[in-house]
Amino acid sequence: MGPAAKKRIPRRGWPFLAAGLLLAAGLLLAGAGVSWLAARRAAVAGRRTAAARGELGAQVTGLVAGAADLHAFGGQDAALEAAQRADADLTRLARGSAAGAALGSGLSQAVAGLTLWAVLVAGVAAVGSGALTRVPLAVITLTALAAFEAVTALPAAAIQLGQARASAVRVGAVLDAPDPVRDPATPRPLPAGPLQVRLRGAQVRYEPGGPLAIDGIDLDLTAGRRVALVGPSGAGKSTVAAVLLRFYELAGGRATLGGADLASYPADAVRTVITGCAQDPHLFDTTIAANVRLARPAATQQELDAAAARARLLPWIEALPRGWDTMVGPRGMAVSGGERQRIALARALLADPALLILDEPTAHLDPENRQALTADLLAATEGRATLLITHDLDGLDQVDEIVVLDRGRVAERGRHADLAQAGGLYQRMWEASS
Repeated sequence: MGPAAKKRIPRRGWPFLAAGLLLAAGLLLAGAGVSWLAARRAAVAGRRTAAARGELGAQVTGLVAGAADLHAFGGQDAALEAAQRADADLTRLARGSAAGAALGSGLSQAVAGLTLWAVLVAGVAAVGSGALTRVPLAVITLTALAAFEAVTALPAAAIQLGQARASAVRVGAVLDAPDPVRDPATPRPLPAGPLQVRLRGAQVRYEPGGPLAIDGIDLDLTAGRRVALVGPSGAGKSTVAAVLLRFYELAGGRATLGGADLASYPADAVRTVITGCAQDPHLFDTTIAANVRLARPAATQQELDAAAARARLLPWIEALPRGWDTMVGPRGMAVSGGERQRIALARALLADPALLILDEPTAHLDPENRQALTADLLAATEGRATLLITHDLDGLDQVDEIVVLDRGRVAERGRHADLAQAGGLYQRMWEASS
């Protein structure tokens, strides 16, 4: 190879080197710099968007599920305003996320265009100097144009990665949250014989170092004994139920089943002998029979009928065109509130627990239906250990003991006839409800 050939090679190669450096710089700026900037812009809004979406979903679900109650008590305007505020927050955050995506897309296209122009200008200069011909110029230009297709989607991917990371953090927080209760390393078998559940000086804190939700509660629940737990909202009534159902650990005092610590039994095993019926029971979008049979999937039709009869539900079911195969709708919206509570009661009775906990079973019902359901509940639980948590004092003359809670402590306890004349909190509640 002669000296002339050696001189021509560098002269022809520098335009490709220059175009390559310009293209590499543009790709790096568009792929890394723009992606980082777009993700940073959308990060704050993205972290809050999921929470805002959940809040809006909860508000809309509440509006749909409680439409009748909201209309009856004039709360529809306040509920609609809350839903509109949640919608406005989500819209504002969505704009922030969209601005980040738009910024990434716009800057990426701008960098691609500037890089293409830089490569083209360098190539034209090389053609003018004779270092490059027109065909290689076209190849360099088209290569630069096609190369940016690989990085155009990176800003949007960076934003999605940030959102996925935020979601992973939330999921991880749920998975890493400590269990509210722990099963013992060596669980004790459930005791045989009549039920004996007792609380002595029971204390519960919702969080370590926090105030006591209940303090010094004593309770005796034995076979055939029915106890009513009453008091104002926030007095700690549902917390007592949560302790008995093994959803809370005690911060002090003792809870026993058959004389042994309640915590020495597996939580799931405890819930086979102590079963609750919540104030807002969940019904699945399936038939009445399937909802009741959740308590005991192998139950026979005769056992279903018996549980429904005890809940005073069987005549209504038999009068329906499809009977037990009637669909209850999402969350039981196709049936009335009273029927929904009775279906839940039939399910609890089918489980045949040794102790039945009824937490505000007459909530959300009108006075006439509350009285009827309370009477049916007391009839259905006769002879069974029962803890009735209620604001409704009608019919409590039939229970064995009434325990009145106030601010987490026992304010009074006794029979209805005595408490109604004792001059305390129960008497004031009784007079206010009469």
